[in-house]
Amino acid sequence: MAELNLADIHAELLEQLRDITSVCERHGIPYNMMCGSLLGAVRHKGFIPWDDDVDLLITREAFTRFREVYPKECDPRFELTYLNTWTPRVMNRDPEKAAAFTDLFILDHCPPEGFRRKLWFLHLHLLQGMLKRNTDYSRFGLKNRILLHGTHFLGLFFTTQWKTKRYEKVSTRYKTGDDLCMSNGAFELMTHIWHADQFAELIDSPFEDQTVKIPARWHEVLTELFGPDYMTPPPESERVAKHLDV
Repeated sequence: MAELNLADIHAELLEQLRDITSVCERHGIPYNMMCGSLLGAVRHKGFIPWDDDVDLLITREAFTRFREVYPKECDPRFELTYLNTWTPRVMNRDPEKAAAFTDLFILDHCPPEGFRRKLWFLHLHLLQGMLKRNTDYSRFGLKNRILLHGTHFLGLFFTTQWKTKRYEKVSTRYKTGDDLCMSNGAFELMTHIWHADQFAELIDSPFEDQTVKIPARWHEVLTELFGPDYMTPPPESERVAKHLDV
């Protein structure tokens, strides 16, 4: 497979983003930039220079509508897939461009704070470990390496289809409540607790050559995700792509 550099990846991601947002706008499907893409929109008016994917946030209700209409109306180059992950992604059908993808993080209701919530998060993290493939274990400490090896071994006894369906069933178990989370976020990203009013009002923001939606309360969201100093870039040693060459 040919390697894409960051410039190529950013160009491909902008095409994906343009396609996704056009479908959302036609059908009144709300979305907003999230995680590193939201930080990029605010701090850089586009990509964080070393970022190599796009992160979007969408409610469960909106995603249900999106996954029905997007495959019918998207650019033929793209597809919505769960390839090798529990997170729905928009990717190019061309394997040569598979390094560039857009992740869709889904807001689901979570259990009340306490034991049930901890057990629910544990269940989802267990399923994530069972679904993982080609894990770079060198990135984790001894405890997490043992856990990842164990959950990976357990996952070998189940089909990917079963594990993916199970993940969605657990994610959507709770239908009401004030607390929400990105049920398909990895590691601690899942455990951030959100509320619907934080994303109720969306505003336009420039992102490279496009205009995208971000929460009107973006400062509050970014502070929760990255801390109060989110406008200060990290040390140069930490300015690396997350997925490139992984």
